[in-house]
Amino acid sequence: MAYENRHSFRDGKIVLYTRNGRPTFHARLSIDGMDGYVVRSTKRTSVEEARRVAEEWYDDYRYKIRHGLETGTHTFATLWKRWLAANRATLSTPRLRYISGTIDRYLMPYFGDMSVSSITDKVVAGYWDWRINYWVSETGQAKIASAQKTRTTAKRPYKQKLGNVAKVPAPKTLKMEQSVLRQIFGWAARSGIVSYPPEVKAPVTKSPGTVSRRPAFDFDEWQQLYRFLRVWAAGEHESGSDGGRSPKRSAHSLHLWQRQLLRNYVLIMGMTGLRPNEARQLRWKDVQVIQNGNDHTFVALHVSPTTKTGERLCIPLARCRDVLERVRAASTHTQPDDFVFCGRDGTPIENFGKTFKSVLTEAGLLKDRFGRVRTIYSLRHTYATLRILHGSVSIDDLAQNMGTSPAIIFQHYRHITTRQRAKELGGVLNTEMSRKGLYF
Repeated sequence: MAYENRHSFRDGKIVLYTRNGRPTFHARLSIDGMDGYVVRSTKRTSVEEARRVAEEWYDDYRYKIRHGLETGTHTFATLWKRWLAANRATLSTPRLRYISGTIDRYLMPYFGDMSVSSITDKVVAGYWDWRINYWVSETGQAKIASAQKTRTTAKRPYKQKLGNVAKVPAPKTLKMEQSVLRQIFGWAARSGIVSYPPEVKAPVTKSPGTVSRRPAFDFDEWQQLYRFLRVWAAGEHESGSDGGRSPKRSAHSLHLWQRQLLRNYVLIMGMTGLRPNEARQLRWKDVQVIQNGNDHTFVALHVSPTTKTGERLCIPLARCRDVLERVRAASTHTQPDDFVFCGRDGTPIENFGKTFKSVLTEAGLLKDRFGRVRTIYSLRHTYATLRILHGSVSIDDLAQNMGTSPAIIFQHYRHITTRQRAKELGGVLNTEMSRKGLYF
């Protein structure tokens, strides 16, 4: 290999040259404190431009050596792998699942091959524009179309149609992605991989103060749902969206068993406020019957420390004990380490969502009055709504039982406390103001 057009700078610490008759200059850098040479292409054909690039590299390497920073080069992909290796042990299973999914679906397609040093504030700002428009872009639409054509397999029994993907992501979604990026870049800065992290600030996609409220069931709808489930689980007939009844061929024993499991699951979720992943990890050893005095017992559920907000004690409504006993009586997996909600083979049920959606469609309860589609998570919001509206529990106690903060409870359910004070808010003015004609 022939080295041509050789130029030396900084007392021989920087050497520029071309090779094999090509016009592009390469740089060979010798930095005190580093073993060997750094050899890189400047991608410049002018000596002056190549020298400028090489001297910037040289100064950057010297700065990193003086301040104990890493001198290797990283793409976002390699940074993600190093971050994961260093932090995997501290992540809960659901958190790891969320981060990995976000990386694969959004962050890797955008940042993947970029050099970490090239990911500036401007580049990150461009990500939010790309992300907000992703599912309405040609690429996003093509992914949705491709997902709709996929077939189920033994490893992936649920067909993912991406039907629930929000065309414009909610502010909460963007903030969660913001958190992931800040974690990774913050770690990179602390580890000396980058000098300083770029600014990561998600835009607000709705007006400030807007709360994205998930749909719940009101009391009448909740009654309608559990009454429908009672008949549906027995396999006698189904109810259409018009409320009519039609005869249906009886389901076989496995289907009836699965229907009863879903019915009990829905009731338990509505009486506990558990998150889906918390219920998924629930084992029989986590279900404890506690004696409170001489004539009263209650159930306590020990939520796993590997869930979203960690370990806590959840006290469900009293009738939950009867439903849990129904689940236990129907299951062949009732040892302490067995899962409460599991299939016939003992493996935990990953997702009731698809069947639950079908049930809600048949019952005419899929959407609320504003057209928002209800999901399994709506059962958690139903629990909170009915406990605040019809119970005597304080917001602080409710927040602790649900594994969240009082601020979040107030933010998402303050409309209920307004309804509770309807009499005071909608009452007439006092007598003196009435005499003065101060009616509004």
